[in-house]
Amino acid sequence: MGCSCGHSEHLMCTNVGDARLRERGRILLIGSCMNSRYPDIVEKHRERNGGSAVLSVCLEETHANQAGFKIGSIVRYSQIDRLTALTIDGSPHCVQLHFLIEDIKRHFTPEVETDHYVVEKGVVHQVSAAAVKRARHLSKIDL
Repeated sequence: MGCSCGHSEHLMCTNVGDARLRERGRILLIGSCMNSRYPDIVEKHRERNGGSAVLSVCLEETHANQAGFKIGSIVRYSQIDRLTALTIDGSPHCVQLHFLIEDIKRHFTPEVETDHYVVEKGVVHQVSAAAVKRARHLSKIDL
């Protein structure tokens, strides 16, 4: 599927029509540091729901617009029905991955299901799409 990054393939090195993406219909998108910091968590999430293709990206290296266009193209071309983001909590770069998949759903593929998970000190937390949306609108967050 492209350039290997440990337990995953690199998003930007993956062909949008790769047969393995189409066969699975599900993608687990991870921050690339997840491979080295939490490989067991990545593997557990990859195996959920019959298995997902795992694509990694570092939004410190790749601009969110490039990653978003690539993810949107993959979803449409490979007929993906579920996108899951799994990142490090508190990262100003990783949080963009959550924003991206919700934007893709809202603007281009409303039928795609999305899930959001973050890891804080080795503990996985599921985050709602509503929380992702709120995080984009600081004026709506009561500090």
